[in-house]
Amino acid sequence: MELSEITSLLSEPVKLVSTIQALAPVIPEYAYDIEPEDHKVVKDLAYRPWKEIDIATGVLDNEGKPTYRTEHRDVHRIPSSTQKQILDWAVRMNLSGGIEIDATIREGFKATDETMVAMLKRTWEDNKLNYTAQKIDRLKKNYTQCLVVWYSVPAEDGFWEGIAPSTSKFKMRCSVFSPEDGDIIIPIYNQYKEMISCARQYTVRIDEKDINKMDLFLSDKYITYVTGTSGWEVEKETLIPYGKANYIYHGQKRPEYADVLPKIERVEEGDSDTADENQISSFPILAATGQITAKSGGDKQNTRKVFEMADGGDLKYVEAKGAQQSATDERKNLRRDIYDETSTPQISMEQLEGSSNIPGVAIELMFLPATNKAKSNQDGDLGMEWQRHLNLLKAAMAVINVGVKSSVSMPVKPKFKIELPRNLTEEYANIVSLVGAGLMSKETAVNMLAFTSDPVAEYDRIKAEAAEAAKLAPVPVTKGGGNA
Repeated sequence: MELSEITSLLSEPVKLVSTIQALAPVIPEYAYDIEPEDHKVVKDLAYRPWKEIDIATGVLDNEGKPTYRTEHRDVHRIPSSTQKQILDWAVRMNLSGGIEIDATIREGFKATDETMVAMLKRTWEDNKLNYTAQKIDRLKKNYTQCLVVWYSVPAEDGFWEGIAPSTSKFKMRCSVFSPEDGDIIIPIYNQYKEMISCARQYTVRIDEKDINKMDLFLSDKYITYVTGTSGWEVEKETLIPYGKANYIYHGQKRPEYADVLPKIERVEEGDSDTADENQISSFPILAATGQITAKSGGDKQNTRKVFEMADGGDLKYVEAKGAQQSATDERKNLRRDIYDETSTPQISMEQLEGSSNIPGVAIELMFLPATNKAKSNQDGDLGMEWQRHLNLLKAAMAVINVGVKSSVSMPVKPKFKIELPRNLTEEYANIVSLVGAGLMSKETAVNMLAFTSDPVAEYDRIKAEAAEAAKLAPVPVTKGGGNA
């Protein structure tokens, strides 16, 4: 859809909304069933139907044969949380280290650039974006989309103290929308796959009635439509003063676990089937060949049973040959493929037992597929999405504080960090060795060891203690007296 088409339909709300609705992406149904209790193995009775059981009634028919009644009994339904684990690992690898604001302070604009950076960081902290970013990424990775809308609100007294002048009366806030809450997010692209607009369709409860609404976001305003007596009509228009659209769309083509969903469902089916089988055959089945001529049971001291068999008779327990091992192997292979194909670390307490001091290089290799995947995200869509946030916020800061308008062009980008488990003993030993060999200063070592939140003050204390120790050291005595 082209921007000119949207513009030409602004005077025809019914036709415009209908045209936009036709562009709505299809969200897979299974994305809404992320909770284990909502999985197909639990809720889909056609996929895993109840079983029919014949129960003896204790009544004989006219021919003296026992009669039975049919009862329906539920089967075992054992879901897993694998989808959530894949999502959690992917999000944590992407964003567990937070997002830093990496700005290039320019010569000649130092004062305004530093103010701009301080305002961006204050806005970042106020909106708790290091935490909100993980929520946004998780919603995107499950529902394939998430919409973040920025808007200004009055700032409380002292909000910009020490950063911006008292004439700065507003601050920025953001809201997060996704299909999780019933919202329909509709990105609108032109023929060159550039996003030219975005719409959000939702329902609000007013006077005990559900009212359908749609927000259409453009570069200079967003328009709210509402269903009226004659269909869709304009409720209000809100101007956007930043020179940029006030939304950021986060999206991907498929849920994070889409490729391995059939394997996850097979594991759940196999686990449920195994539970059904265990329910039936958890106690051994005794099979007799020939005729049992007599049977006796022991007393309280001897509980063993004794069977007397006719000539050629035999008793033995019935066991499935190879079936259980085959099922075990299948499950093991499926679980391995699920984690390997999604680059998700599979680490259990059993695997870590006896490995309390894993070398740092081994840790890096264990997480290599996951870190490569995270870096690809950070250098791709994830990085571009958060770059758009920063670009929008720079424009907004210049409206809140016109004094930083010249810093809108300042290069600013998001900086990501991947957090991995660390072998601190190995790291500290390496640093101490470098200091001892004279290849690293004590000041650098203190910074790298990060024992304290203020390495500079810590190093000053170390120097002060060393100086004090030097004063208290005994003065060497020269033998024989006099000058050497």
